[in-house]
Amino acid sequence: MSNESAAPVPNESAAPFTDNWAYLKAELSWLDRLLMLAVARQRQDVKEVDRIARHSGERATSHWWKGIIALEGQSGHDDHRKPVRATEPKVSYSQQLEARIQASYQQGVALALPLLRDQLRLSLFEKNIILLTLAPEINRRFGRLYSYLQRQDDDADWDVPSVDLCLKLLCRNDREWRQAREKLASPDSLIERGVLEWLDSGEATLLSRHLRLSDAVTAYLLAEQPNPDSLMQIIQPVEVEAAPVVDWLSQEKPTLPWRSLVLPEPLVTNLKALTQSVKASPHAPGRVVLLTGEPGTGKTTTARAIAHALHLHLTWVDLASIPEEAAESVFSQLYQPMLEILLIKSAQHWFGRHTVLETAQLQRWLQERQSQPGLTLLTVHHLQSIKPSWRQQLDGVITLPRPDAAARRKLWKQAISSDAKVERKVRWTQVAEDLKLSGGEIAAIATTAISLAQSDKSPTLTLAHLQQALALRNLEFPKP
Repeated sequence: MSNESAAPVPNESAAPFTDNWAYLKAELSWLDRLLMLAVARQRQDVKEVDRIARHSGERATSHWWKGIIALEGQSGHDDHRKPVRATEPKVSYSQQLEARIQASYQQGVALALPLLRDQLRLSLFEKNIILLTLAPEINRRFGRLYSYLQRQDDDADWDVPSVDLCLKLLCRNDREWRQAREKLASPDSLIERGVLEWLDSGEATLLSRHLRLSDAVTAYLLAEQPNPDSLMQIIQPVEVEAAPVVDWLSQEKPTLPWRSLVLPEPLVTNLKALTQSVKASPHAPGRVVLLTGEPGTGKTTTARAIAHALHLHLTWVDLASIPEEAAESVFSQLYQPMLEILLIKSAQHWFGRHTVLETAQLQRWLQERQSQPGLTLLTVHHLQSIKPSWRQQLDGVITLPRPDAAARRKLWKQAISSDAKVERKVRWTQVAEDLKLSGGEIAAIATTAISLAQSDKSPTLTLAHLQQALALRNLEFPKP
């Protein structure tokens, strides 16, 4: 039943919202339809129970036996979730809504909830749970609907939603349910940030506890002219440690700027555009992009530059190093929603013609990554090593070329520190022209040459050191 997240629709005719309240009315209209559908389903469920139950005891335990006994006709769900349709419209409601939000931004109209969503990089579930808790502050009708939907589980007359009701309304399947529940219990949850408040004691189970929007956030969201600068004054800062990963996964916070990439300028421009699209809409569906190029052309370096530009951790795994018996364990870890920038090296081991994982598993995971915010980068040496059926589902393919002579000269200069003393016999232009190496090979040879100079306790990197480093790789220094 969630208003599924989707990329903004490029629509020049999308009408901007006139103000913050016009936006809220559109969101509340969607919520009203969602709740009325849930109410209709609950009433139908009550009728079925009354028809089958023979006495009050069976009615009291219907939540148990109704999941076992098959009723006549089409079986219903045991909650308020709407079954996923086989086909979705090409332009969904959420796409139209996002297009209007972006059009409002372009017109300088401040919309409080989207600004809060973007500032805190909230998931679709977190944004919608704020909407659920805000609605009773605007119209008591929503509180009465919450009370009706929760009455079968709680005798108290609550006019705010419980965690259980939020999960049932906003999650379409078990995986979304687990991820949403984890969001509410995480160290950087909306509770810890001071956006939401508990109304029950901590002794109650998480599902049975009720949520309320804080007064400060409520005032901000209902403002006629919301001030984005006031956001950080009402949100509690939370220090979050890097997400734990298994042995086969590595995580880092890259510090590699764009200028470190030695690639053709048009290619760097495309990479920056990709990064900007992720940064501009942190709530939008994720992108899965394939990076191809021979070894050492800079695929990992490119991923680090993108993560640095987004100020996010980079999580990466090399499938070539994973034994077959560990594949399932590693694959299960890739479902973590906090892996916002994910790099999968040697992707042909899973997405090639031969894989240890089932196609259905990979299909579900790919759809999951594309439905959640973030960026997934797959790397291979050759495009043909990925099955065409997988390539058709990716959001883009970027090929990194081998460096030309001018690029190789930059790479040599980059690999050798500017502070290092280099013998005058070393002519970098000639080295770059004659040794047609990749960036990875240049970096490795330069590191070896520097180590040889240090072992000789030489303050100068000499021609002999470079010759030795090349000889270790069965390469010969070019003759003058």
